[in-house]
Amino acid sequence: MRAIGIPVLVIGIILLIVSFVNFAGGSISGAAGNMITFALGGIMLVIGFGLVGLSIVRPLSKYYASEGAPGIKIASKSIGDGLKDSNVFSDTKKEIIKIKCPHCRYLESEDAEFCSKCGKKI
Repeated sequence: MRAIGIPVLVIGIILLIVSFVNFAGGSISGAAGNMITFALGGIMLVIGFGLVGLSIVRPLSKYYASEGAPGIKIASKSIGDGLKDSNVFSDTKKEIIKIKCPHCRYLESEDAEFCSKCGKKI
């Protein structure tokens, strides 16, 4: 497809340039021919881009499918495991128990040995 697409693309560009040059020359008598040349150049340009694009997309998609799949699989598994371990989507609530520091009355977690506000032993 590239062998056909690139020449069609080049011919389309040449036809567009020729039509612009003729238009800039101010030739009113050849306006109909100039419009046909412009339209034909535009159509060939679009077809050329399409053929070149299609010839590039398939090898790239095949490469990404074969080379990228293992990495995507590992990454998605890691993300899933991380979300599962974090209990982000869990409905269970962890009960938090606080105790008051006997010195400053600050609410501290029950497993703390020292108060985080006054620093004294609880």
